[in-house]
Amino acid sequence: MNKSLIALFSVAALSAAIAVLQDVKAYEIFASREEEYGKVVMIVGDYLDIKDISRMEHLYRLAGDSRVALINNRQPGKADAAKSKLIIGSGKKLELDAAVVSGVRREFLTGSLVYTGINSIKDRNANSEYKKYIGYIGDAINKKGGTACYIGNADAEKPNRSSMLIAADSSGEIDSGETEDVIMEDAAFPGGKRTDYDRLAELYKQYLPASSFIVIETGDMERLEAFKGSMSEEAYQSYKQDVLERIDGFVKEIVSYGGLKTLVFISTYPSSSNAEAGNKLTPIVVYEGKEGVLYSNNTRRSGIILNTDIADYVLYKQGYLNECAVEELDTEASLNALVDMNMSILRTSVLRAPVLTYYAVSVIAALGLLFAAAVFFGKKAGHFWFGFGIIIAYTMLSIPIAFLLIPASYTDWGPVEYAVLTAAAAFVLSILLHLTLRNRLKVILAICLLLQAGLAADILTGGELIKKSVLGYDPIIGARFYGIGNEYAGMFIGISLIVFGCISELRGRRCGKAAAAAYFSFCTLLLGLTTLGANFGGAVAGVFGYLLAYFLVFDIKFNRRNVFTGVLILGSAAAALIIGDSLGLARQSHMGALIKDTRANGVGVITSVISRKISMNFRLMRYTIWTKVLLCIIGAISIMFYKPVKQMFYIFNRYKYLKYSWMSIAASAAAGFAVNDSGIVVAATAMIFMAFTMLIMCIGEGKVV
Repeated sequence: MNKSLIALFSVAALSAAIAVLQDVKAYEIFASREEEYGKVVMIVGDYLDIKDISRMEHLYRLAGDSRVALINNRQPGKADAAKSKLIIGSGKKLELDAAVVSGVRREFLTGSLVYTGINSIKDRNANSEYKKYIGYIGDAINKKGGTACYIGNADAEKPNRSSMLIAADSSGEIDSGETEDVIMEDAAFPGGKRTDYDRLAELYKQYLPASSFIVIETGDMERLEAFKGSMSEEAYQSYKQDVLERIDGFVKEIVSYGGLKTLVFISTYPSSSNAEAGNKLTPIVVYEGKEGVLYSNNTRRSGIILNTDIADYVLYKQGYLNECAVEELDTEASLNALVDMNMSILRTSVLRAPVLTYYAVSVIAALGLLFAAAVFFGKKAGHFWFGFGIIIAYTMLSIPIAFLLIPASYTDWGPVEYAVLTAAAAFVLSILLHLTLRNRLKVILAICLLLQAGLAADILTGGELIKKSVLGYDPIIGARFYGIGNEYAGMFIGISLIVFGCISELRGRRCGKAAAAAYFSFCTLLLGLTTLGANFGGAVAGVFGYLLAYFLVFDIKFNRRNVFTGVLILGSAAAALIIGDSLGLARQSHMGALIKDTRANGVGVITSVISRKISMNFRLMRYTIWTKVLLCIIGAISIMFYKPVKQMFYIFNRYKYLKYSWMSIAASAAAGFAVNDSGIVVAATAMIFMAFTMLIMCIGEGKVV
């Protein structure tokens, strides 16, 4: 018992060490590069998407010599344009009351600008562990002896100086700048006023010599967005093109004048129409004469960074920080590649919710059909209907394969068309396997092996298929950007245990302890290792099931010594992953980031995360379709223990190893629900494979004991 468990842990530890050493080598290579630092100028043009860059002739050409990326603008609470600036300036997810109108005053003695709403922001975040980060960029510049400057405004029906929050310090102060004498009357423009770009350019040239960081608010897109509801779409697009051309001319003049090291053009927030369409990623263009993309260690995606990454990146470019989460990668045709990537992400995101709803509803309907066939009809329904029911069950198990191998981003189809396509592909696969193998266990094994092999191969090669699958993760939502998402994590746990049970059933005997230990170690590493699946909660849930399956299959007694040994191995493996992650020995995952954040900001971070995860779980339980799927599965299986009499006991006695797999999946589902912020998703998707394999084995069985 102890030798086999030690073997399990040793395999996991050795594999983790190999992956860690590979990442250390890559990190050292990156860290050895030298960078030049200097003045950073940030031009803010909100409500733009990546395609709008191509509508600006000079900026489009400039992007060919720039490093570009898409920004995930995820915010706590209700999203707002002003809040996006606060988050960029602080590097943390802080709150802001959008209803509060803040003004600006100029200090008489120093001439500095003061954002008058800074105290209301502090009050709004009084209980936040990140309160001390308000004014992070400004404070860091002051500490290093630099000078921040802000020019422009976005005043429309109300004063709007929110872009000051990017450069302001914790007192709301910016060393120099101008917010009043920057606009001009224009009766032809919505609202009657627009930005005076000639004046902006004059002010820029005036303040540039004494400034290390300048934020310039172009403002006109904010004004146009404020009056969008009072004009036609055609008129809006016409005004927008005019604004883009004016901003483009201003950018050209700034670049021509020179005197800076880094020019950052950024759209901090999407337009209302883009947000409604799901197109929420906004562009950032960093001009230094080198083409490429930005890469974030927090997203692990080339071309996608977080809004919370920008503060440290700005300070890094000024030479005030030695490192940051953003890396600069040299690539060609980066802007065009980014446009294509954004379209791919958007297509998948738009399809994700409706297609998963269709699948979940189909699962519930199929469960009802098969439950009735297995429980109420026994062998009375006839061979054809039993065969049809089994094919339907195979199809439900095969659809996740179709979701993986037929990426949603490859088509322009709508949700219904894509759902029909994937269901048809799964149905055809199910019929072929049924006709070819003519054995339920073999068909179940083939389906689970196909999905398991597909997921494993994809995880090991970078996860490109998972990224483009509706069962993967959504970079627009921004809960996860890498590894294996909760839907596929739950399914991977389910199929890995079903594969183990089916192989044992077909062999007529259990496999060796060493083979079982190696197999479960491999599955755990795929789920949890930060360089692979990076799903710590999924790995913990999987280990619960794997340990239970190991105990049951090899008749290990549940005495104190054995249970303690199992718990010790579980705790040691988890601790090893956390320690390696938090020390930066491998690419950092959510768990490592949590440990690092806790070190910097105290235990309040952990309390906040736990509270948020519990809240998320309860919210998901109320609203997600997976809750209904899980309840239907639990209800159907519960009834099957009583109707018809003792049928489940017969199935359990006949398929001993599958029984152990089913029990282990249930244990993993319970653990996943407890340790994951989307635990209901992990539990439901894992239980799908338990429920349908159980029903497949029950259909047509009329014996009792």
